[in-house]
Parts: sequence; C-alpha cells; structure tokens
Amino acid sequence: MQQHVARLVGSKTARNAASSFFTMAWLGALSIVALPLYIDLLGAAEWGVVAACASMQVLVALIDMGVSQIVPRWVAMAKAKGAGLKAYVRLFRRIYLGLSGFVFVFLQVSAEYLAYEWFQLADAGRAGLELCIRLISLQLLLQLYNNLHLGIWNGLQEQVAANVRSCVFGTLKHVTALLLIAFVAQKAWLYALVFAVVALLEVLFNALSIKRLLKPLVLAQMREAATADSFWREVLTLSGGILLGLLVSQMDRLVLSRVVPVEDFGVYVVVITAALALLQLQTPLTRAFFPQFVEDISRLGFVSKERLMRLLLSTALIATLPMLLLSAVTEPVLQFWLAQPRFVELGAEPLRILCWAVAVNSIYGCLYQVIVAAGRSYLVIRFNLAALMVAVIMLFFIDLDMGIRLGGVLWLVTASTQLLCAMFWWVFAGGRVTPKEGSQGA
Repeated sequence: MQQHVARLVGSKTARNAASSFFTMAWLGALSIVALPLYIDLLGAAEWGVVAACASMQVLVALIDMGVSQIVPRWVAMAKAKGAGLKAYVRLFRRIYLGLSGFVFVFLQVSAEYLAYEWFQLADAGRAGLELCIRLISLQLLLQLYNNLHLGIWNGLQEQVAANVRSCVFGTLKHVTALLLIAFVAQKAWLYALVFAVVALLEVLFNALSIKRLLKPLVLAQMREAATADSFWREVLTLSGGILLGLLVSQMDRLVLSRVVPVEDFGVYVVVITAALALLQLQTPLTRAFFPQFVEDISRLGFVSKERLMRLLLSTALIATLPMLLLSAVTEPVLQFWLAQPRFVELGAEPLRILCWAVAVNSIYGCLYQVIVAAGRSYLVIRFNLAALMVAVIMLFFIDLDMGIRLGGVLWLVTASTQLLCAMFWWVFAGGRVTPKEGSQGA
C-alpha cells in the first residue's frame, strides 16, 4: 500500500514537473523570439523606455516579498490537515488586494519623478516614459494579485492547471503586443497597454477557476479560523530576508539605471532577462519538490536527505551545467539571437558573467527551499545581509564606469556569498533540518 501511494505521489510530481518544464520552455521560447522583434519594431529609444518600465518589476517583487512563498506552504499544510483552507484563502485574498493596491498608487504618484528625475533619458522621451509607467502600474497591480492564484495551485500540487493558463495568457500578451506595435504604432505605451489588458483577463479567468476549485469544500473546514497574526509573523520574518535578497538581486538594475544611458540599460535588460529566464530552468523542480519538503517536515520532523539529493542532482544537470556551457558561447548566441551588433558588443561579456552567477544561484536555490519549508526564515535574513554587505563594500572599490558589466559582477559576487553561507549552515546542521518551533503556520 505504501509503495502504491509512493508511486502515485511520484507520478503526480512528475506530471507537475513536466508541465512546468513545458511552460518554462514555451514562455522562454516566446521571449527569445519576441525580444529581437520588439527591438527591431520599436528601435533603441522606445525599447529603452520599455526596459525602464520593466525595471518596475522590482517593486512587485519587493511588495510580494515572503507572501508568495509562504502561501503555498500554508495551503499545502491546510490540505494535509483537511481544515482551514477556505479561511486561509480568504485571508490571503485580503492581503493581496491591499498589496496590489499599494503598488498601483505608489507608481501613479511617483511616475513623474521617475520619468523626469531618475532615468537617464533625452527630454523628448520623458513624457512617453511617464505614460508608460502609469500604464505598467496597472499591469503590475494585476500581476501581483494573480500571484495569489499561482500560490494556491502550487500549494495544492496542481501546477498543471496553473501552467496551462500561464502558457495561454503569456502567448496572448506577446502576440497581441507585436501585432499592434507592427500595424498600429511603434510606441512603448502600446506595449504596456496590451500587457495590462491581457493581465486583467488573466486575473478574472484565474479567479473564477479558483472559486470553482474551492466551492466543493465543506463548511466544516471553516471551523479552524485563519490566524492572521501567526501568518503575518512568518511573512514579516521571511519578508525581511527577501527584502535584503531583493536589494541584493536588484542592486544591478538600481545602480545601472542611474549610471548608464537608457539605451545601454536596455541592452542590460535584454541580457539579464535571458539569464533570469535560464535560472527558471530549476523552477519546475523546486515547485514539485517544495510541497513534499513541507510534508516531510510535518510527518517526519525533517527533510529527507534522499529527496534533497535528487533535487540537487536534477538541478545540476538541468540548470547549473547548461549555464556553464552557455557562458563559453555568449557572443555567437547573441549574434544569432538578436543580430544587433551593438547588443552583441555590449552584452556578450555581461551575459557571460551572469551565466556564472546563475549557475551558482541555482545550487543555492535548492538549499533555500529547505530553509523556507522548515520555517527558518531568519537564515534567509542572515545570508542576504551578508551578501548585501559584501556587495556594498565592493561598490566602494570597483570602477563604476565599467558600464553594464558591473551588473554581472554584482550578481556573481552576491550569489557566491549566499551559496557559501548556505553550505556552511548545512554542514554545521549535520544535514538534519527540523522545523523551527512555532513555524508550522496552518
């Protein structure tokens, strides 16, 4: 019986991982095909505006912080206990409505300052940048709220449902944007408008799907009320670490947006987008393994070493090794992909360094899953604080005039620091990771 259950669990894990890999490959292929088309259609100046607006994603990551990572854990434990799921979803919905509303209002208020004071841009393009920021704020509002739906599906180990919708709406965004830019207007604001409208359709469709998913649950599950206080304690602890992590991971764009022209910043956004897309190679694995880590802790009191080793080996083969191989051929890859001499000349070296950084980060990501599953969010704070301190110290001694290569160097230094800290912790923990008292949440 136990072997039969294990096979069923493994089969579902395989389906979830396979669907996530397909989604990652599909959306990655869309970006690979769409990026050079956007650059050709929009030109360097308008693409620079799009890249500047895309950097607003850091605000969504900052606001979302630990919530998006804790929601799947609470959903998974509520599912295991068979109680409280509806109550938790209602709590999460209120939280996300407040967070997404804050993002929208903040960007609307600060749009003029960002367009006229922050980014390095010719005066003629500042009005267009301000309009684009105001439109992108709507997309980011909807994108942030949609993270709730993805978190619920991931916690229930229903990644197939989430992945199908991500493919459909991701395709719709790019196809619609490219057609309108090609035949209506070669303007950045049109790109932002299309993505906002499709994001609205995605949120509405996913909200209805989640409502249907939760409807059959019996009202008896509401007896165990969602405890907002305990949830927020865990969120704030993990968010503190993720806030530091965001300062670390977004420092490259924050620094470069001030010290390089928007056109050069647009080149960096292309190469960092490619690098981060490849970092997602491990995401299907971590999404499939994370609920199992949570179940291990709930049932056994620790994470199975065998399960962790499977994740590490799979990540090394699927993410780490490919990134190291890609680092040797960045120039011909950019030439084949973009066929833009300026992008190849400026972007090849930063992309090479970013490939090394992503290879390091992919290994750290495996240990990070164990830390979050065990509720030891204070470790994230310590590791990210160490990485941030190293990065800040480095900025005092490094040449800021090295152009967009600076972004790759920052990534490599901070990722290496995080991995070293996690490895020292794992060695001293003796490989046994028990949940921190009071971190069970649900």
